[in-house]
Amino acid sequence: MDFMAEMAELALASRLRRLSDLYWQAVTTTYRQSGLDFDVRWATVFVLIARQGPVAVMEIAERLGVTHPAVIQVINELEKQGLVISAKSERDGRKRLLTLSEKGKDMLPKLQPVWDAFITVNRQMLDSQTHNLLNSLQEMEDQLAKRGFYDRVQDQLKQSKPVTINSMSDISIISYSPVYQPDFKRLNIEWIETYFRVEPHDLEQLENPETYILPDDGQIFFAKMGDEIVGCVAMINMGTPDRGGTGFELAKMAVSPVAQGNGIGRMLCTAAIDYARQLGVKTVWLESNRVLTPALTMYASVGFREVPSVPTPYARADIRMEMTL
Repeated sequence: MDFMAEMAELALASRLRRLSDLYWQAVTTTYRQSGLDFDVRWATVFVLIARQGPVAVMEIAERLGVTHPAVIQVINELEKQGLVISAKSERDGRKRLLTLSEKGKDMLPKLQPVWDAFITVNRQMLDSQTHNLLNSLQEMEDQLAKRGFYDRVQDQLKQSKPVTINSMSDISIISYSPVYQPDFKRLNIEWIETYFRVEPHDLEQLENPETYILPDDGQIFFAKMGDEIVGCVAMINMGTPDRGGTGFELAKMAVSPVAQGNGIGRMLCTAAIDYARQLGVKTVWLESNRVLTPALTMYASVGFREVPSVPTPYARADIRMEMTL
């Protein structure tokens, strides 16, 4: 298995860089074999000037969402190649307005067929994906625009130090009580927002478990350490197969970041399965996402196996697992 893929979230930046490198190498080779003396790093600035020029350096930086020095570096290289020219703004002599030179204008129609090929191939690959990469990138960038990665990491580091549990006897598994509903919501919101986004069906269940989870022998189990709730999981009665149902769903599994790595998820999962077995339930299933490698590994270790997916209310669900009791 690809070790970088195995590292999952830890290697996100490295995987993005690796993907970028694959593209840059292929694009550079394509330019060279097409007889075009053009650098992949110039493309976005060059296209923006071609479409929007005359345009100032600061506006380019703002439109592309990159630093001013980074734009200056590319502009200097484009000017050195004779592809763009600059002139002072008549309205503001401090501004440097950029346009394509005659050489740049001549280069544009030669580049366009290559760019059209890039667009077509990228579109074909994106259309074949379960989750469109461009949409996912936009979502990630929107999140980071609201709060940067550094600040988010600092917030995480400032939280309570991870809990080291010396013995499983430090943890007790308890059943639902209305007093724990805020903990149920807190733990799940914290987990979902770390990886995905909260969806309407999430809020229905988290805010109204008595309506959406607990009827017909549904149950919620909590992991309690001292006076603190550090984990939870729900078992939802989805009806018996002989009446068109699908058994019990194991859902809303969440463990506090400060208590992860201590086997609490497995304890909760085992308690939920034992509960279903005591009720005489024959099938327990769950929905998850393939990026959650540690969770999927844990589910597989207790007996869940992947089965074909069915329609689901969750956009983030891309894998279904079942176990027969």
